[in-house]
Amino acid sequence: MARRNFARPHRLHALNELNVTPLLDLCFCLLIIFMIATPVMEASKRVDLPQSSTGPASGGNKPQSVSVTFDADAIQFAGKPVTLAELREKFREFASRDKEAQPVVRIRGDRRAAYERFAEILDAFQAEGLTKLAVDYKQ
Repeated sequence: MARRNFARPHRLHALNELNVTPLLDLCFCLLIIFMIATPVMEASKRVDLPQSSTGPASGGNKPQSVSVTFDADAIQFAGKPVTLAELREKFREFASRDKEAQPVVRIRGDRRAAYERFAEILDAFQAEGLTKLAVDYKQ
């Protein structure tokens, strides 16, 4: 009578275990593909916005901005040279306007200029109670 050997399964015997490694590899590849493709799809989506019959709203306007540029020698307001006293007068004029009508003051300074110059401009800005300020710098 033939004995059965349980240590060595028959060659044609089916495996009862599932190899999940290729399945996990596929899932990770799909995950990476969707992570890369989703922002691209969102950025390229075109939308045809409806048009208002009354025109644009008055509150949706982009805020006006004015630049104050300084270096070691001079201060410029909107591209024109001014003194610190004239700059204070301009800021006083902005402060007299309604809060919504006040422009954003963009301060641009030369890297070789003294910090004291920046502090003087900032002091003039704060003395008038203005709140809309941006400091430009090179990235």
